This record gives sequence, C-alpha cells and structure tokens, in this order.
Amino acid sequence: MNRSFDRNRRRLLQTLGAGFTTASAAQMFPQLSLLRSAMAAPSGDYRALVCVYLAGANDSFNFIVPRDSDASGSWYDAYRSARGGVFSDSNTTGLALGFNDLLPISPSNQSNGFGLHPACTDFTLDNGSSSQTHAGLQSLFNSGKAAFLANVGPLVQPVTLDEYNAGAPRPAQLFSHNDQALLWELGMTDTNSPLASYGWGGRVAAAGGFSVLSNGLSPNVSIAGSARFLVGEGVFPYQMGTQGVDLLDQYQTTGASNNNYPDARRAVLDSLLNAAQNDPFAREYATITRRSLSVGEQLYGALESADGTLSTLFPATSIGSQLAMVARMIKLSRNTLGAQRQVYYVRFGSFDLHDGMFVAGQPVASSGHGALLTELNQSLGAFWAALGEAGAQDDVTTFTMSDFGRTLSSNGNGSDHAWGGHQIVMGGRVDGNKLYGRMPLMQLNANNNSEQDWSLSRGQYIPTTSVDQMAATLAQWMGVTDNAALDAIFPNLANFSSRNLGFMLG
Repeated sequence: MNRSFDRNRRRLLQTLGAGFTTASAAQMFPQLSLLRSAMAAPSGDYRALVCVYLAGANDSFNFIVPRDSDASGSWYDAYRSARGGVFSDSNTTGLALGFNDLLPISPSNQSNGFGLHPACTDFTLDNGSSSQTHAGLQSLFNSGKAAFLANVGPLVQPVTLDEYNAGAPRPAQLFSHNDQALLWELGMTDTNSPLASYGWGGRVAAAGGFSVLSNGLSPNVSIAGSARFLVGEGVFPYQMGTQGVDLLDQYQTTGASNNNYPDARRAVLDSLLNAAQNDPFAREYATITRRSLSVGEQLYGALESADGTLSTLFPATSIGSQLAMVARMIKLSRNTLGAQRQVYYVRFGSFDLHDGMFVAGQPVASSGHGALLTELNQSLGAFWAALGEAGAQDDVTTFTMSDFGRTLSSNGNGSDHAWGGHQIVMGGRVDGNKLYGRMPLMQLNANNNSEQDWSLSRGQYIPTTSVDQMAATLAQWMGVTDNAALDAIFPNLANFSSRNLGFMLG
C-alpha cells in the first residue's frame, strides 16, 4: 500500500470523524428537550466564551499570593512558611516567591494586598519588522478587565474538613489528573449519568440554542483537538488548527494544483458520501463529513480575507498561536458570518511540576513555572489587544480551567496533586479588579470553620467555590438564565447557596 495515501486515509478519518454519542441524554432527562424553549433567543448581540485549559494542574498558589506584609505573622508569612520558604540557591526545596518579586495588586473588594507572579508584567513583542507593547495580567487586573476566582474545584456539595473525614459525598478519584480534568470539562461529578456524555460548554450551547451558522460552522470550536467540554446534544464541535483549516491534501479542491487528481479523488469521495445509506449511523457520518468538508473549504478562503486577519502580534508559542486563531475566528464570525453565540477551547501545558518549579541561577519569570506563566501572560495580553483591534473586548470572556490545585508543601522542587485552586477570568464585561470567593489562609492541616478554611496535611485545600457555580455564572452571561435550565445543565448547582458569583456584568 502507498504509505503517503495510507497516512492521508487515516488523516481523513481523524479529521472528519466528528464524535457520535450513544443514547440521547434527552431520552434520560426529558427536561433537557424543553431547555431551548425556555431560553430567550439571542437579541442579535455577539458573545463568546474562550476556555484556556491549563493542562497538568497549574500551581495557582504561586499565581496570586497574599502580599500584606513581609513581617512575621503576616498572611504572606503563612504562605512563605507553608511553602517551605523562598526558593534560592541555598533553599532549593522552597516554593515561595519573594515578597519583593511579587507584582502588587489591590483588589477593590479586599482589605489586604495581593501579588501576582513576576511573569504577569507588561511586555513587548517584536517580529523583526515591528514591535508592539501589550498589557500583562497585572495591568489588566488593575484596570478592571480581569478578576481572580479563589479556591475553585469540583464539589458534590459544600464540605468542611470534619465532614470530609466523616465520609461526606465528594468527587470520585480526587487528585487524579484524568478524572479531575474530566470533571472540570463536564461541570458535574456523576460521570455515570447519561448527561456526562456532554461537557458543560456543549450543554450551555444546546440549552441556549446557539445556532449553527449558515455556512455550517458549529457554535463550538476547538483549536486543541477533541474536547468533551464542547460536546452537547446536537452540538458537534468544529476542530481546526493554529494555521486554520486542515484541508485534506489529496482531496483538496481549494487552491492551485498541477493536475486533476485532487478533483478526481474528491468526485469519488463525494459520490460515496452522497450514496444512499440504510444504516442511520452511516447516514449521520456522511452528513457530518460533508458538512465538515464544506465548512473547511469556506473558512479556508474567509480566514485570508480582511475580516479573517489581524495585525496584533502574538508570541510564537503553542498557546499564543491557538489564541491568535481564536481572535481571527471571532473577528470573522462576528463581522462576516453572523454568529451570535460561540464557545472556544484552547489547551496549554505541561503544568504538572512535581519538580522544576524553579531553576537555580535562572530568572524566576523565565524558567520553570515562571516560563509557563510568561507564555500564558503574553498570550492572554496579546489576545486582549487583538480583541481590541477586532472591536470585541466587551463581547468575549476568557477564563482558565485546570486539573486541580496543588499542595502548598514542597515535593522537592515542585508540588503534588491537590484539589482547590485559583482561576482567572478576563473580559470587558468582567467586574474586575476583584477577588471572588475565599482566599485560603495558606496553612497545612487547616480546620477553621468560621473562616471556611480547610486543608489536608500537605495543604491540599478543600474548594469553597464549585466548578458548577463558576460555570453557571458564565452560562448566565451567555443568556442561559432560567433556573430550571441551569439546574438541568449543572445537576449539583442547587446544593450551593449562590448560583451566580457576581463576577460578570450584564
């Protein structure tokens, strides 16, 4: 067999093989079929969510840090002590950042000061012919365009340390990468439920009636491969790459060709796809494949048009390239394709730093964990600037998710798997310069009911805000406001006192 053709045949199956679900969740949950009728149709304005998934579990306790005072007994001192002291050439097991290295922020709803990792500063990008300076996360936070959500994680219900030790309901397989990453994408903890066939981004799109565009483009788009997060009942995510549409080389009819082989192959493929199929799965597969080919060929040209290009410089990194493509797609979808609601997914990591959080003799902001946060900071800063160029800063909300938080205590030169962690949300309609939720007191074995501060022996913090609450707040901003709909999308939401955390403006 021709190896090149065999590779392209496999690529055909991978590129066009959009996911099928088995049993319809609507059959198991009749209320889901009523959600669309419960939602008000979008009023014509454009809104989008952009999920930035930090794979491997970001050590968010070094992302945002209490910065009240360097004195003994301060909140910062508790953080410094729990993390084994400040990292230095003579203390290579310490995980704390130096007080003066932290970038100061003053959340308007907090009485104490905080600091961001030194990677979160303003920066300049240069492509050899021009340069641009962009705001980093410190500036975006201080200007009210970003907020932090403290100690968020998957929960069945609120739980104290005593209740946890007594066996209260909690998510299965805590501290496991694959299991906890799945719960973040699902927005629910019962993975045996038929509803768990779908991610919360997909369920929100289905409930809100986010429509397929006239060219066939799904409202949910991934730049990072397959993602359960985006799958919903009747919502099949569209996958694309950082360079745009991944057309099939040997079936391509778009662009120049020196022979008619692509046209001939495409004619054969079209005849196969248009042939009568008795099997319902075969019919659906053919329908999805035809739609994927059609969408790809239309986007191929549209992304090269004025509405598909931007002049904003992005860092030449994986996450930078992914967000650059999202920005181009948002501009195109909003200005040309007539989109009203979209959900995007990008993915970046390796944040599983059991070792190597710091590198002796190297700058904190450009090595170890700092190098990853520098990539994140520059990519988010460039994305914010690109949204400004596209006139879409008020229309897009970007947020992070990650497998779990990490231990306060050192794992040698890194940290171990934990539970609750901090997330950032950015956008023109974010009620920013604020810290939402309860920032941990930064103690090992914390058991303070009055402060709702609970951790295990190594500082694995029990979340005080659930993924459900965070996701439901974003869903409401996207127009899914009916309480019955929210309860159907997020089955555990009713277990918590607040279904809207207040970090989004109208």
